[in-house]
Formats: sequence, structure tokens, C-alpha cells
Amino acid sequence: MKVVKSESNSDLDRLEAYLRDRYFESGHAISWLPARLHDLIYRVGVQEMNEGREKSVDHIYLWEENGEIAACILPDEENIYVSIKNGFERLFPSMVDFSEKNCRSLFAKAEDGSVKFWVAVSDSLAYAQEALVRLGYSKYAEKEYLNCVFPMETDFSIELPDGFRFLYGEKYPNEENKWSALRLGFHPDDESPDYKADMRPYMTRKKSSMYQDSFECVIVDENTRRGNDVCAYSFVYVDKRTGTALIEPVSTRKAYRRKGFGTAMLHGAILRCKKLGIEKCYVDSFGWRKDFYTAAGFITEDSVCFWYKTLN
Repeated sequence: MKVVKSESNSDLDRLEAYLRDRYFESGHAISWLPARLHDLIYRVGVQEMNEGREKSVDHIYLWEENGEIAACILPDEENIYVSIKNGFERLFPSMVDFSEKNCRSLFAKAEDGSVKFWVAVSDSLAYAQEALVRLGYSKYAEKEYLNCVFPMETDFSIELPDGFRFLYGEKYPNEENKWSALRLGFHPDDESPDYKADMRPYMTRKKSSMYQDSFECVIVDENTRRGNDVCAYSFVYVDKRTGTALIEPVSTRKAYRRKGFGTAMLHGAILRCKKLGIEKCYVDSFGWRKDFYTAAGFITEDSVCFWYKTLN
């Protein structure tokens, strides 16, 4: 078995093919979707670099047998995910040990130099959870949920109050307004009329091979002075090869929450996916977001627990 550090440019096609195979192998996203990998490379990685942090994508490692990927480590900011092809589950403990040594620099250091190391594991993978217990890891109480919806089985309509409009991104060309609204949804303390977000993660995302089929959704408030303020935004990665879509990120500005805009935006995304022939739309959720996505028609396909251990 050969272990190599992934080069995002030269290995991307191989890694995409590996993740697609894992999806077809299991029938659901027990491993990452290729779309999530694209989001890590083309959006999250740029944000990490802009904030002076190491890029998660620079710490992807591949386990190869006879030139084929058998397993990989996929870091996502301050946690790592281990993806393993059926029949190679025995690799899991050694992969976790390897990641502790080679991905440690992604994690924040305590004053004494130690780090709390996090591993994300699907609840459906009992062998991985049992191995983590043997390796001295503890389970964190909070979970992440992999929720999905089948667009072909839905019949949604988009209903908004007077003065608000739902638009697909190509009908709203002001990229700065869209991206700034997204960032304000995650950072409401920055809210101000003249706020402008760093556009590099937005522009870099256009390099994704999925960008041609992917799309944006926005809800516009026409009641404001400018008459075109974005109050909610989402991006949808479309992977026609697997027939899946990943709706990520999803954001509503603080003043517009609890008014049904987020649900309307999701329904608009699902309707377009239906037209595109997409079989499943996925979202990642945690905390209160699970209830939000469930109310919008999503079901939980799997859940993910976070396991941690202090490394001295």
C-alpha cells in the first residue's frame, strides 16, 4: 500500500472518480460527494488562505494499491474525515494515526502546545467508531446531519410577501451584493449599508468544473431604498454524473430570518434541480439547522459524530 500527498490539480479527476464510485457503491453519501470536495477546494480553501490559515485541501492524502485509490484522508478545517473503499476497512486505525502526525498543523494549539484533534465519522460505520474508542477518542455530543431530498418527488411552490422576489443568480448579475449578503448571513455583526465582502472565494469558485451546471438562488428585498437588496442567498453545486446536487452555502441575513425566506430559497433550488433531472439534493446540517431543513422537506440519510482526542 502506497501513501501519497494529493496534488489538487493532478489528482482531482482521480479523487472525483473515487468519490463517485463510493457514492454508487453505497447508494448514498456515506463518503463525501465530489461537490463537497469542490467546495473545499474552490471556496473554503481560498477563505482559509485569506484568513492566514493553512488550507485543508493541502492535507489530503491518498492510499493507493496498484495505482488505484483505496482510501483517503479529507480534512475540513478543524476535523478530518477518513474515506475507505469497501474491503479496506482494516486501514482505518493506521489512517487515523497517520492523520494525527500529518494533519496536526490544521488544528489550533493550546497554550501548552497541545491540540484537540477531531475525527468525523458516519454513525453507520460501526467499525470506525469501535476503532476510535480503542484509539482513545471520546464522542462529542453534537452531531452533523446529512439530509437529502428527492426533487422528482416534490411539487413545491415559492410564496413570498409583497415586495420580495425569488431569482436565480443569472437574473441578478450584481455579484458583490450576492456574496456580501452571504457573508453577512454568517457574520451579522458586520452588518452595515456599505459592507463589502472579499470577492476572491466567489471568483475562484468559477474555476470548478461543476460551475457550468451549478447555479445560485437569491431572494431580493424590493422595499429598501436601493430596491434590490439581497436578503438570502444559496449556491447549488450540480454533479450530473452522480445525479446529485449539494446546496452549500445557505445563508439568510439576520433581519430577514424566521420569515420563510430560507425555505422558499431551498424550494427554488430543488425545483431547478428537478428540471435538470437531478435525483437527490443534499445539505449538511447541525444544531437547529436540522429542524430547518426537515421543515423544508429534507430527510436524514445519515448522521455524523465528531470524535476528539488531545494530542500533546
